[in-house]
Amino acid sequence: MNYKEIIDNLKDEEIIRLMTELGADRYKETENEIIFPTICHNIDSSSASMKLYYYKNSHIFCCYTEEGTMSIFHFLKEYYKTRGIEYNWYDNIFKVVLNCSASKNLDNFYVEKRINLRERYTKKDKPQLKIYPKGVLDTFVKYYPIEWINDGISKEAMDKFNILYSISQNKIIIPHYDINGNLVGIRGRALNEEDIIYGKYTPVRIENTVYKHPLSLNLYGLNFNKNNIKKKGYVYLFEGEKSVLLCENFSQLNCAVAVCGSNFNKFQLDLLLKECHPKEIIICFDKEEKKGEEKYFNKLWNIGKKYNKYTNFSFVYDRENLLEMKDSPCDRGEETFNQLLKKRVKIK
Repeated sequence: MNYKEIIDNLKDEEIIRLMTELGADRYKETENEIIFPTICHNIDSSSASMKLYYYKNSHIFCCYTEEGTMSIFHFLKEYYKTRGIEYNWYDNIFKVVLNCSASKNLDNFYVEKRINLRERYTKKDKPQLKIYPKGVLDTFVKYYPIEWINDGISKEAMDKFNILYSISQNKIIIPHYDINGNLVGIRGRALNEEDIIYGKYTPVRIENTVYKHPLSLNLYGLNFNKNNIKKKGYVYLFEGEKSVLLCENFSQLNCAVAVCGSNFNKFQLDLLLKECHPKEIIICFDKEEKKGEEKYFNKLWNIGKKYNKYTNFSFVYDRENLLEMKDSPCDRGEETFNQLLKKRVKIK
């Protein structure tokens, strides 16, 4: 059976059905693509961003946060890997894909009835982050990008978080560490316009290895700031790594971490509760609300309401237009950030 022929004959309605069975709780279909939550690297679909695209013409998936382009075969491998599920390639990948393709009757090839993956498999253990040797960072150089200096990030902050630079790729290098300081991933901030098309922040490749990790299983900056969070009793939950670095310049202790996305899940909550015991988690996501809408407000409220039985939650909401669209609450400096904090919404 020709793999390309199978992929070329994938049926849109079968892709939707498969993704639903795998746990995707929503999807959006347009003329050229079907958009799903990024369940390739997120266990909880409800907290995953809608950045997993299936392109109808090419029959290829593209995850715009971590995995990049991948065939349906590759997607299923990542799905199982994320959940720690053992699989048989023939039964649990090949047959599953064939069931989604109009090719399944070629050469009288018989495929058993679709298996219900969510019922058949259960997680054995919580998925673990892969640990990489820190020596791989020697590939890069110590350099303070003028782009980040101009944005207000100090050299001291870049030193603390070990920000580096790739000469060959022209990228700002952002090492990601787990709570114990182990290197679990490397992300790069693209500076070339042609690279930004594929995403400003992407996992870095060194030779044949892509140093990616499930962002939903970690919190950027927690290894550096956990003692500050314990001491102060609260944590600022930002979207991006830059916000954590910017908070290093403020007069108060840096209690910031980043989810590296726009969602927050139970795994990350458990990590904070176990390691830092915060009395309040303050959501400080980028400004998205359009005038006259409440979608963004409701999103932040629902995140906090979902978990406020575990600890107190609040969120920053810009009522006075102190921020521009897509700004992080700390982008306009400490004074503006403090103003936003004073008027944050407390979830009861």
